[in-house]
Amino acid sequence: MNIFLGIDIGGSGFKYGWGNCEEGLHYYKTIPLPRKNINDFFSVAREMFNDVNLRLGLDKLKGIGIGLPGAIDKRTGYVNGNNPNLPFWVNHHPGEILPEHCNIPFTYDNDANLMALAEATAQNKQNVIGVTIGSGIGCGIIAEGRIFHGANGFAGELGHICIMDNGLRCNCGKNGCLEAYTSAEGLHMRLALKNARYAELDLPAIIAIRDTDALVGEYLKEGQHLLSASLAALATCLDPEAIIIGGGAMDLGLYYIEEIEKEILSALPASHSARIKVSKAINGNKAGVLGAIKLIEDKFNSN
Repeated sequence: MNIFLGIDIGGSGFKYGWGNCEEGLHYYKTIPLPRKNINDFFSVAREMFNDVNLRLGLDKLKGIGIGLPGAIDKRTGYVNGNNPNLPFWVNHHPGEILPEHCNIPFTYDNDANLMALAEATAQNKQNVIGVTIGSGIGCGIIAEGRIFHGANGFAGELGHICIMDNGLRCNCGKNGCLEAYTSAEGLHMRLALKNARYAELDLPAIIAIRDTDALVGEYLKEGQHLLSASLAALATCLDPEAIIIGGGAMDLGLYYIEEIEKEILSALPASHSARIKVSKAINGNKAGVLGAIKLIEDKFNSN
């Protein structure tokens, strides 16, 4: 049975594992990224490949799939503009993380696209909007079982649609983006602007006081509403079978999936609302790795 390596690179570290679509993951691990700089990034990449070589052997791999944040130009592999979650990863190619003289076939895509691909596969859906809520907002669109990239590879940037005129500054450089109001980092920054004491709290601590702190409760409610409204608008345009929501912040309980579903369905046209299901992602933090494995396995099998 062929073995493929899936790599899911995020702002906090590398998740990776190997396996295949039929048997699932044989191995899975996370290595944190100590600091957001290029030297630590490549150091973690080397540590990861050393681990793969020690435990499995690079020569056993038939292919490698890589997921990264950012709007990846499908022609060049470079992130277009800036990259809020990995600000140093611009004008670099995903292939640069591979070991020197590595001749293993590889492919790559946006990390949210791979999450959506994995969840659509797991839930047996062909037309899906997949959303990840974490330090940022990621979104992938699956159309007829395949990732929809748009003309240049930038489709699905839900986190950077403008939802507030003259709104808060987003890490992407624009003002009023959904991500600035709805992501874990955006909420944290909003709270800290109101009172510096919130800067000392991590996300679980903020979530824990949602019912006793009026400002936290207000901002979380607003963030959830803006997310629901944005997804309803996107679903009205795309007519998906399902909207699947995951990510680390959702796993911690940042927003309530039942309330999101109710808000989305109430905002949809009657023709849509009875046919779209809203559900929580089932693969958890492994979704990106599983999506990366499917991406490279599909490419390998099509050759």
